[in-house]
Amino acid sequence: MASLPYPVNGIITDSNSALVVTKVVLRNDRTGEKISVTSNASGQYVMDAANLASGYMDSDRITIIVGYGDEEGSDSILISSDTHDVNITTSTIAESADLTYCQVQDVLDELGDKDTDDISYERVRKTILRAESEIDERSGTKFASTTVTQEIYDFDQYTSYKSAEQLRSYSTDILIGSRNDSWNTYFNDKIVMNQRPILSITTMQKNIAGPGDTDNWETLTEQTGTGGDFTIYKDIGVLKFIKNAPPIGARKLRATYAYGYSSVPKIVEKLAILISVKSILQSTSNSSMFDSPDNISLEGISISKGTGGSVTYMNNMNNEINQLWKDVGEFVNNTA
Repeated sequence: MASLPYPVNGIITDSNSALVVTKVVLRNDRTGEKISVTSNASGQYVMDAANLASGYMDSDRITIIVGYGDEEGSDSILISSDTHDVNITTSTIAESADLTYCQVQDVLDELGDKDTDDISYERVRKTILRAESEIDERSGTKFASTTVTQEIYDFDQYTSYKSAEQLRSYSTDILIGSRNDSWNTYFNDKIVMNQRPILSITTMQKNIAGPGDTDNWETLTEQTGTGGDFTIYKDIGVLKFIKNAPPIGARKLRATYAYGYSSVPKIVEKLAILISVKSILQSTSNSSMFDSPDNISLEGISISKGTGGSVTYMNNMNNEINQLWKDVGEFVNNTA
């Protein structure tokens, strides 16, 4: 293990080319050990890899990491390359295309304006993805527009049912019998879609092939006021046939449609943020991802590694999360 000085120095600038005063971290990628310093008013910093707890080896790679507000930057060098100058220009943290309910910066802001030096971008992103999956699973829907392509439905006594007018006798009920949007015979005319609420139906098809024959899909049209084969009750995800109902049997309907919500409700966004924050705080006691034992402060309440954190703060967070779960449930029930 080398003990000779290995100074690393450079200048930190932000995305506007301004010199910045900020924390700069030097990390040995092999050991994970870190040292840090704050750049001066001219954006300059200098650190010595020999000051790492275990020093360094000639084969090691050193990474310089900077987090500045909602910006981040990093660069790596090999000790063997004998490189000592590492200038960093930070860039704005980009929104992740695979995150839907909140973004990495939202969670960092909730963590007392932390940045990606305190906790890595990828760590926060994965935490948010888990939070979003939990919300989807518990709510039974997605709070964004989601497309289902060619979903197959059976049409039988287990998957379909009669509408109210079908349950009444047409021959004895003059009012029902005079309706022109129903047939004058008994049949199942409703089916519940697998996902809801429905935003739009792209295609709805029925299979007119006989038993044992190759699928033969006939496209149906949605009732829009005049004509049409079916209507859709979007909030509850129920499709009702006005005419051309499929025959009883397996694989009789095929649907391509969008379901969910056109925009993410604010209560869902807040829930995703708090679930992610809670997960990160709970992991600190078993992780060394934070540089100091008292490195997270949210609204003046410190969460300390080694002490299990602030019981009061965590209890308040749990109470808020539980209330948000109730609010989300009521939101889904009132819109479905």
